[in-house]
Amino acid sequence: MSNMHNSKATHQGEPPAEMSLEDIISRSQSDFELDFFSRIATQAPCYADILVQLGQLLTLKGRHDEALDIDRRLAKLRPQVPQVAYNLACSYSLLGRTNEALDALRRAIQLGYWDIDHLLMDPDLTGLHSVPEFHDLLSDLDFEILED
Repeated sequence: MSNMHNSKATHQGEPPAEMSLEDIISRSQSDFELDFFSRIATQAPCYADILVQLGQLLTLKGRHDEALDIDRRLAKLRPQVPQVAYNLACSYSLLGRTNEALDALRRAIQLGYWDIDHLLMDPDLTGLHSVPEFHDLLSDLDFEILED
């Protein structure tokens, strides 16, 4: 959890307008980066590279609902990018939204995502490992790679 318990923040997720030097020094690197990227995303809501970083940080912090919101925004901004669809699948999976995760993963594969090893090792997708449709996707992906 963030060290930002400053009453100057107007709502959860929004960085405080002013922080004391002590607050700044006591913050972790990820808290600093989360604040930094959040401020940029507020000013430039379509800056996809910043949204990618923000989504990753939110996921690392366990703030999966917020990360999902970012990944949905990215999916609208970059609908043809396989990694964006893959990250969306991860966010859905972390929230236990299996059907949506599978749909997003299927989309990522259709767009050209092919890294089976990463799919199998990615802890964000662990919730899908016991789902038969996940294994069907992997089988289809393996078959497509063999055909190329």
